[in-house]
Amino acid sequence: MRKEKRELLLRVIDLCESVRRNEVDPFEVRVGEFLRRLRELLPKLRDLQDLYLDLHALVGLTEVILKQEEWVKHRSSLLYLDPLLISLKVQVMSPKELAEVMVRAWHPTVELEVLSLPALSEAKDYWTNLPPLEERRRELEGGGEGAGELPLEELRRMGILGREEFEGLLRKLWEELRERAGKGGISYWEFISAPTFEETVRRAWLVSFLVSYGYAGMELKPLEDDLLLFPYPSPQRREEGMSVPISLSKEKWREKRGRGRRG
Repeated sequence: MRKEKRELLLRVIDLCESVRRNEVDPFEVRVGEFLRRLRELLPKLRDLQDLYLDLHALVGLTEVILKQEEWVKHRSSLLYLDPLLISLKVQVMSPKELAEVMVRAWHPTVELEVLSLPALSEAKDYWTNLPPLEERRRELEGGGEGAGELPLEELRRMGILGREEFEGLLRKLWEELRERAGKGGISYWEFISAPTFEETVRRAWLVSFLVSYGYAGMELKPLEDDLLLFPYPSPQRREEGMSVPISLSKEKWREKRGRGRRG
């Protein structure tokens, strides 16, 4: 229990240090939630080193708030316009006013691309020295085992499925997520975890499509070093794609499974 408290404090300190080094946007730090966790943790601290780490974490969150204040002051000094205000302004402008704005801001670029004489000479040498087509075809045919067909069972074993089968897998996993997550959510690592590393990778691959296609969403939980995976009642239409890079190795798989068994 003492180790978990210290890990929590070190995570908060490391996150604040990342903000100080301009590696993390200060507005991505949930200061209110972190302060609440520190307030709940303080009465349980007994070791002098833990109390020092708690103070260090509190000072770090204070610096994050100062970073946020500096950002707001800087934008205010530049007369920064929120995108929403610009969108509303465009909606009330007449076509004539919009055309005048476009003419004032339009600075067309003229570009002309041509082939130089050295480039033409290089292209001529390439085609002149290229071996005949029949000779190149023989080299390609002799370099491998040749073309053939894979049976359907082999494609299924390799995970190369048709569209209908793939969508069936997604819907089956979506139903499982809805059942296990309930009205809230479930730990991403807990959901994808399987008895074997190969099956875990397969589930993580399918979950990435659930998120990309709008069947589910994810929320970062930096204090718990985890992701919250939650299903949508129905597929959500996305205007643009969503990408969340997640590293998955055998060491991390063993670590996450070990935590699950202890819990």
